[in-house]
Amino acid sequence: MAFQLLLNFLSFMIGLTARNNRAIKEMLTTRDRVYVIKTKDGKYGRRFIIKDGKYSSDTVLQDYELAFIFKDADTGFKTLALGGDTGLQIALNNYDMKLDGNPHIFNFFGVLIAVSMGMMKRKEIK
Repeated sequence: MAFQLLLNFLSFMIGLTARNNRAIKEMLTTRDRVYVIKTKDGKYGRRFIIKDGKYSSDTVLQDYELAFIFKDADTGFKTLALGGDTGLQIALNNYDMKLDGNPHIFNFFGVLIAVSMGMMKRKEIK
């Protein structure tokens, strides 16, 4: 339950950032991407869609370019909420998470999450 709430909050924060941060707005116009964060059993998850410079989100978990698949909801929550800068890398190294799809688009979503959650500042374009 906490994992799903975290994903819903993340979706809200990305949407808010996409509307209010000019640098992120500009970044979203450069690519069309679909990401999913979910549990291995598919019980919990969220899809994050960047298309035509717009951001949206839903709960369709089968259609994506890159998925972050956690072994369970507890691991996903701890990794995303408490893992800090290296949480995802540690989860990958420990086989607590796997990537499915195109790993070359990982960084784009990582920057989007980091800026949206206040872990990283992206300078405003003037």
